[in-house]
Amino acid sequence: MRYYNLKLNTNADEIKNNSKLENCGYSYQNPVAAVNSYMYQNMKNDFTFLAYREEENFVSATFSYNEKRLRLQDAYDYIMEMLGKAFCIKKIKENPYEITMCEYLENFLEARRRSYLDYGGNRLPEIANIWIYNYFSDLKALHYDFKEKIISRDKKIKHAIYNQKFKKELANIEAHANMSEHTGNMVHYIISSRSMEAASEMIEILMQSLRKANRIRSSRMEIISEIEPDIFCKDNHLEDIIENNYGGVIVFDLSEKFGWDPVDYAMVSKYLEGLVKKYRNNCLFVFTYNMDKPGFSYFLLPELKKYVIPVTLKEGTGDRKEAVLYLKALIEKSEYAEYADQASEFMGQFPGNEFTQTDVLMAYEQFEAWCLNKNVLQAYEYNCSDEFYMDRDENAASSYDKLKKMIGLTTVKKQIENIIAADIVEKERKKRRGKDYQSSTMHMIFGGNPGTAKTTVAKIFAGIAKEKEILKSGAFVEKGGMDLDGMCCVENIREVFVAAKGGVLFIDEAYSLKSDTAITVLLQEMENQREDVIVILAGYNERMKEFMEMNEGLKSRIPYWIEFPDYTTDELTDIFKMMIEERGFHVANDVIKEANYIFDKARNNDNFGNGRYVRNFIEHAIGQQAARLLGEKEDASKIQSEELFLITRDDISMPEKEGKKEREAGTAKKELDEMVGLASVKRVIHKAIANYKLNKLCVEKGIPKRNASLHMVFTGNPGTAKTTVARLFAEIMKDENILSTGNFVEAGRADLVGDHVGSTAPMIKKKFKEARGGILFIDEAYALCDAYEHGFGDEAINTLVQEMENHRDDVIVIFAGYPEPMKQFLDRNPGMKSRIAFQVEFEDYSVDELCDITKLMVSKKQMTITDAAMEKLRARYAGVKGSKDYGNGRFVRKMLEEAEMNLAERVSRLNESDLTTSLITTLEECDIPKMPSMAKTEMKKIGFAISA
Repeated sequence: MRYYNLKLNTNADEIKNNSKLENCGYSYQNPVAAVNSYMYQNMKNDFTFLAYREEENFVSATFSYNEKRLRLQDAYDYIMEMLGKAFCIKKIKENPYEITMCEYLENFLEARRRSYLDYGGNRLPEIANIWIYNYFSDLKALHYDFKEKIISRDKKIKHAIYNQKFKKELANIEAHANMSEHTGNMVHYIISSRSMEAASEMIEILMQSLRKANRIRSSRMEIISEIEPDIFCKDNHLEDIIENNYGGVIVFDLSEKFGWDPVDYAMVSKYLEGLVKKYRNNCLFVFTYNMDKPGFSYFLLPELKKYVIPVTLKEGTGDRKEAVLYLKALIEKSEYAEYADQASEFMGQFPGNEFTQTDVLMAYEQFEAWCLNKNVLQAYEYNCSDEFYMDRDENAASSYDKLKKMIGLTTVKKQIENIIAADIVEKERKKRRGKDYQSSTMHMIFGGNPGTAKTTVAKIFAGIAKEKEILKSGAFVEKGGMDLDGMCCVENIREVFVAAKGGVLFIDEAYSLKSDTAITVLLQEMENQREDVIVILAGYNERMKEFMEMNEGLKSRIPYWIEFPDYTTDELTDIFKMMIEERGFHVANDVIKEANYIFDKARNNDNFGNGRYVRNFIEHAIGQQAARLLGEKEDASKIQSEELFLITRDDISMPEKEGKKEREAGTAKKELDEMVGLASVKRVIHKAIANYKLNKLCVEKGIPKRNASLHMVFTGNPGTAKTTVARLFAEIMKDENILSTGNFVEAGRADLVGDHVGSTAPMIKKKFKEARGGILFIDEAYALCDAYEHGFGDEAINTLVQEMENHRDDVIVIFAGYPEPMKQFLDRNPGMKSRIAFQVEFEDYSVDELCDITKLMVSKKQMTITDAAMEKLRARYAGVKGSKDYGNGRFVRKMLEEAEMNLAERVSRLNESDLTTSLITTLEECDIPKMPSMAKTEMKKIGFAISA
């Protein structure tokens, strides 16, 4: 339907006096109602008419007609003929002009309020096909935003910044005007812009040209936007809109509605595609999308070529002179036309030399406030180009000062300062050059172990960036990578970017983002929101490096990598003192020294929590203090204030050791001293400990000394207790406060040599990390040597030499193996020998020592051995003593294990009533095994299979 307004040169009195009708059902007490009643009852089906307002000398009326069957002139002539015959109304005050369906509905409702609609007039909306009648009070029920507009008859704006292709299309329309009575849509349009304002103006100008060229019959334009993804399932009335605007224009904005994503619109695109196919010859379709956020346009637009000829147009760009002329033309059409000459001065606030149509239109929106202030109020400093920044509390502590006061993090602070400085300069470049200058991003990676203050520094950075006017809101949004992954990752990621607008988005453990979709959307938003949001991805260094390899776009969009080091022991102690003070507690010096000692040991443990560990340590101490105080006083009210906030030495311990039984300090040294034989080994071990203590004492007294390396080589045959001594040595070094943890880590070739290039070094570094604060014991170290040079084994040896130097203060490396092969191993790398402080030779046990070891092993098993059995074993030991690799203590263990099996077999033949404790725990001469044949071969095999 088409809807028109007109004004009749008449009034109620004239209508009543000039009427040629008898009062046959027409109400002449209300002459306007009589006209409506007559027209309603006598007009043909394709027409409606109603008068809705009477003024002094004219009556406002509206009519509609079926545009598929009639022309405007035919409808107008028919209506005026009826009015003339019945009421002698022949003149009009102004020509009919087209209105929208909504305006027609408002006219109908006004006529009803004035009681102008008797005799069934309430059915007019149905006849006029005003489907919106039932939705007038609640347009939200349509599941899209619906607006109508009548194309302006004003001339197009002079000097507008239009794209050359757009200008060419306007010229083409003018050159090919439709001279026939029929209309058709040769093409449909796709318009891309950076704002709906620019697109709307282009559509307006385009429709004016098409209307003038008789390429479209109606001036009515329907605009559909904010489309919901499930619109095709609803009673949506889209087809009613299209059918009701036959010969007019239908505009679809293809932006997704907030809260949904383009992927949700696949079915919507198919639905709209079907509507275009069905109605392509009935009305003109125009599709618009935002260049920066194209919505679901790509799902639909490529498919349109199947059914229509799409003409793609986009907004234009011009230089400063063109922008000023365009703005001046816009002002001249407004109520501020007298100030149009100030356009150049106004545009001076916006830097740059290139402007889009959107830029000028957005500037025009601000002209009114600027113009009023300049020419009327003249009271405020006002610059439209100034960006809005959220205010901050001037009384609050400076975020920059907070950063400077943080303990440690020297390199981190320096990097943050450099980044802030760089962005301040970037903002100034942007300010002076405007959109001509493409500034770099500030996205970052914070890499480091737990508790290294990554989150705290990120929050402080957001505050500093706000203080320096780098960020506009200073918002800080914290999320875990896992929160942004999964089925709803697209919506979740976009929502957090909205929440973080003008601030920082901090994503901890970013490597939890596993899906390609999540990473892709993250990258898109990081690029789209680069001016509004700074993204900080955080996590462990190694895992963050692996995460960065997942997508090339991550490297290109993240220019800064800040590595957070673990805190030193002294820094952890300072953090402890700071946290204690913040909690209102106080401690004595002995507590601080003990805490320092505990931190020194704990920081070498895997997954050490740094500052987080200190916080848990304090919580544990406070809990211990509470238990102690209540145990002493029983009633909390009796506790003195100074006691209530005092942490003592008895209150602190390593939380992770709570409930665990540790060997008493000094027992490892005692066990070593009590071991059979090994006199020379014991001397070297004691010498190493004494040497380290002397060096430490010199340092404490100010005498320049460098802590000597304690790396060692243990050489000797199998069974000479190399592994046992190394394990005891680790505990002794812990007891002497030389090593912090006393960890003992064993490794062989399989643990240290990778199977492909680049895999060896990480394996060795992992072992050093495990052994921090203790000993890394590498048995049969010569197995690292390949039969050829420059193999993976040589790479392992080279890496070992480097890590031995890097960790000389917190890891002792002990290489063990046979004497001759160990010499070859040490010669493999020139730097190896210089890093070995002690070479300890484990001699074979004598026969007497083997007998002593036997008695010790039997005693530990709570068994006894007869003198005859012992003499038989002595003979066995003497018989194999000269054999190479016979096994030493390992041979003793093997003989005793076989003797126990022989004892078990012997007593199993006796009656249970005859068995006594002495009988079943005493090794007799008959239980001692015979010397096995091929003993040397077997013993050699044992020696290689099991290391001491």
